[in-house]
Amino acid sequence: MRVEAFLAFRYLTRKQRVGFISLITWISVLGMAVGVMALIVVLAVMSGFDAELKQKIVGMQPHVTVQEIGGTRAAGDTLEELEALKVPGVVSIAPFVEGQGIIRSSTNAFGAVVKGIDDKRDQMNQIEKYLIAGSANLSELYKIGEETYPRILMGNSLAWTLQVHLGDVVDVISPHVERRGLLPPKAATMSFVVSGIYAFGMNDFDSALGIVDVKSAQSLFHLEEGRVTGISLRLANVDDSENVRTQLEQTLRKGRLISTWIDQNRNFFAALKVEKTVMTIILSLIILVAAFNIVSSLIMVVLEKTKDIGILQALGLSRARIRSIFLMEGLFIGAVGTLAGALLGLFVAMNLNPIADFLQKTTGIEVFPKDIYYFDKIPAKIQTGDIFVIVSCAFILALLAAWYPSHRASRMLPVEALRYE
Repeated sequence: MRVEAFLAFRYLTRKQRVGFISLITWISVLGMAVGVMALIVVLAVMSGFDAELKQKIVGMQPHVTVQEIGGTRAAGDTLEELEALKVPGVVSIAPFVEGQGIIRSSTNAFGAVVKGIDDKRDQMNQIEKYLIAGSANLSELYKIGEETYPRILMGNSLAWTLQVHLGDVVDVISPHVERRGLLPPKAATMSFVVSGIYAFGMNDFDSALGIVDVKSAQSLFHLEEGRVTGISLRLANVDDSENVRTQLEQTLRKGRLISTWIDQNRNFFAALKVEKTVMTIILSLIILVAAFNIVSSLIMVVLEKTKDIGILQALGLSRARIRSIFLMEGLFIGAVGTLAGALLGLFVAMNLNPIADFLQKTTGIEVFPKDIYYFDKIPAKIQTGDIFVIVSCAFILALLAAWYPSHRASRMLPVEALRYE
C-alpha cells in the first residue's frame, strides 16, 4: 500500500505535486492559526467573566467576616477590638444582621435573604454603582404622609416578582414568633418602603436579597440590644483577604469564626476553574489536528524531494543536516500559523463587542443577550501568561510534528531514494 501510494504520487506532474503540497502546507498554517486564535479568544472571555463575577461578588459580600456561635453579642466591643488592631489594608469595619424572611407586597410574596447593614460604616460604592432607581441611603426614614417607614433596597428581579416600584410599601415577615397571650402566636412583621432598586447582575443578589438598615434588621429579627450576626471587613485589595484572616486568627480571642469571600464562594469559583480547564483541553484539539496536518505536509514534501535527498546524501551531506532542513520547514509552518493566530486572536479579543454588534446587525442574531448575562458588554481580559502558554505549546507541537518526517528523511538510503529515477 505504501509503495502504491508512493508511485501514484510520483505519476503526478511536478507542477501538480508542488501545488498539492503547497495546499496542504497552507491548510496546516490555517489550522494552527485557527486553533491558537480560538484558544486566545475563549480564555480571554472566560478570564473576563471570572474577573467580572469576582468584582460583583466582592462588591456585595464582605471581604472578611468575623462571627461567633449564636451571633456576635457585643458588637461595639468587637468593633473597637478590630479597629484597635489597625490591620493594614482594611477600609471599613461594620456590623451586619442577616436572616431569612418573606417579603410580601399587595400582589405577591417571595422568600428572600434580608440583610441589615450600617451604610455609614460599610462601603456602599458597589451598590450605588449598580443602582438603577432610587437612593442607597438606608439610615433615614421614608415619610409617606404622616407615616414613617424604614427603607429597603432590592434587586430588579425581586421587584418584578413582587410587582413593586419606588415608594411602594412591602411587609417583611421574619421567622421570629410573637407571643400574644391567649391569642395564637404571630410571625413578626415589619413594613418597609422600597427606596432603591439595583441590577447587580447575579441571580442570587437580584432575585432573593433585600437590604435594610442594621437597626431595622435587629428589630425585625428581635435581636437583643447590641447583638448582630457578625462583623464585616472590606479591604483595599480583596486578594489580601487570606492574609488578613490569618492575622485576625492569631490576634483575636478564641471562639470566633473568621471567613473570607473566597470561603463563601469556593465551590462557585472551583466550577469556573474546571470549566476553563475543560474548554482549554477541548480547544487544544484544534492545534493537535493542525499538528497532524504538519506531519502529512512534511511527509508529502519528503516524497517530492526523494531524489534530491538521495543526491545530497550521495554528495556527503550528513543525516543531521537533512533532518534540520525538514525540522526548520516544520517550525516555519508552526511559527507562521502561531504568529498569525496570536495576532488575530488578540485583535478579536480586543474588539469582541464591535464584532458582536456587527454580527447582530448583519444576521439579526443577538450574540450576547444582555437580559441573560446582565453584562452591558462581553467581558474579555487578556492575560499575558495565557498567551505565553498557548504560543509555547503551539511551537512545541509543531516541533514534535516535524520530528518524524525529518527523521525518516534523514534515515533514507541513497540507493532507495534513487531507485525509481
